[in-house]
Amino acid sequence: MLASIHIKDFAIIDQLDLELQPGMTVVTGETGAGKSIMVDALSFALGARADSGVVRHGAKRAEISAIFDINQLPAVHEWLEEQMLDDEKDCILRRVINHDGRSRAFINGQPVNLTQLNELGDFLVDIHGQHEHQSLFKLQTHLQLLDRFADVSADTQQLKQLAKQINEISAQLTSFQEQLKDKNDRKDLLTFQLEELEKAPIDRSADIESDHKRAANASKLLEQGQQSLMALNENEENLVSQLGRVIHTISDMQNMDQGLGNTHDMLQSALVEIEEASHELRDYLASLDIDPAEFEQLEQELALLHDLARKHQVTMEALPETRQAIEQELEQLSGDEQTFDELEKELESQQQSYQKLATKVSKERTKAAKNLEKQVVELMKDLGLGNGIFEVALTPADKNAYKSHGLETAEFMVSTNPGQQPQPLRKVASGGELSRISLALQVINAQTIQLPTLIFDEVDVGIGGGTAEIVGKLLAELGNKAQILCVTHQAQVAAQGHQHLMVAKSQDKQSTQTELQELDNDQRIEELARMIGGIEITETIKNHARELLN
Repeated sequence: MLASIHIKDFAIIDQLDLELQPGMTVVTGETGAGKSIMVDALSFALGARADSGVVRHGAKRAEISAIFDINQLPAVHEWLEEQMLDDEKDCILRRVINHDGRSRAFINGQPVNLTQLNELGDFLVDIHGQHEHQSLFKLQTHLQLLDRFADVSADTQQLKQLAKQINEISAQLTSFQEQLKDKNDRKDLLTFQLEELEKAPIDRSADIESDHKRAANASKLLEQGQQSLMALNENEENLVSQLGRVIHTISDMQNMDQGLGNTHDMLQSALVEIEEASHELRDYLASLDIDPAEFEQLEQELALLHDLARKHQVTMEALPETRQAIEQELEQLSGDEQTFDELEKELESQQQSYQKLATKVSKERTKAAKNLEKQVVELMKDLGLGNGIFEVALTPADKNAYKSHGLETAEFMVSTNPGQQPQPLRKVASGGELSRISLALQVINAQTIQLPTLIFDEVDVGIGGGTAEIVGKLLAELGNKAQILCVTHQAQVAAQGHQHLMVAKSQDKQSTQTELQELDNDQRIEELARMIGGIEITETIKNHARELLN
């Protein structure tokens, strides 16, 4: 529960320190005194966005601190521990708003962002505003109220997330389909090019080029080779014969001088090498007998390799690298197809999860709608709409649309006059009727909320008399299981409070200030009498106030 709140330099509040009690606390005061300012300040402490306009004129900054007793709130303890913001005692929320509009937020003295503040606030406080009945003009609000009453809000959040994922995957698949159309054309081209390269002898390009060059110059090689062979070993004055005679001469000289031994050995080795070279040259010339068909084959292969090199704008030597690059790109394109298949499977899985959860939510909504209708009609009678009819119309949506709200929409239908068929709430309810129906829905929803503190900010607008007294009793009953803070201008409601705070505004030539006072029994009678009476507060009015309080 909210234990205390400290406000400084906020709006027209100079400084305010307030201790709150369990049960129902009512806040009253004259029109314009600033009864709702405390609620506004608390909403900022819980993470609402603020601007420099909330800082009191002449002040540098506004500060709001709220202390909550969380001893009976294990979910809050768990959240604080997860965020490493836990404290041994209370939970303290603090918000500082500078005059330039910037703000800082703290939980238990540690800086946090507004998202964290909002998350924690959802565990602590639920605020029902004075203009909440206006939201009943929005069909989205109807479904939210029904889901809250059916206690499926967690499921609908999951449903919303599933719908988001389904839409994202569907968008990815659509994009992939467009891309794959172009990629399939590219894949066909690459497959054709790869087949060309695999059929061509690109790995033997160097050998083919060499063989072709030799075959193309065979006649010249044969002529020059024959001439070389003749000079080496086959004409009369061939090199082998001449070198043999030189070796014979050196051998004779060696008999006279042993110093020529090395020269003799070198010449002998040279003769052997020349003779071997002659044999190899003879074998080579014998192999130069080129088959015309073989030469034609070399011509075709070389032409094919040149064409492929030109097509891919590379050298013949780089064609194997080109083939490898094509293989890698084809593998990547095949991987894209695999990704597409995986996305389709993921989409199907998410759609099945959505349908299963949405069906469950639909059943809970249908069951809860009947119960909500019954409870609202009962409260409408208490609130002066005895002939009222309230129905929840559930309209099925397209099952294959995967909407974030599920398989149906909801709309509240009412009839406040006998014999009149229920019509959409936004079309038939008057301002006063709408306020009462809104209040009934808020009270019913508040009964289902497992939160320690509920705030009602002038939700009793448009009602009075016995109806206001009933509203006060309803809120007081809620106060038996939760802390209720009620800003009201109805004496019948204020009289039901367990704690009564009065807001008063004071002015001087330089500033306007709002003060808050906790009232004792006699002061409550005076305040209730003011709320009931007019300009003059008579003893009769005071007696009426005593009766209300008793």
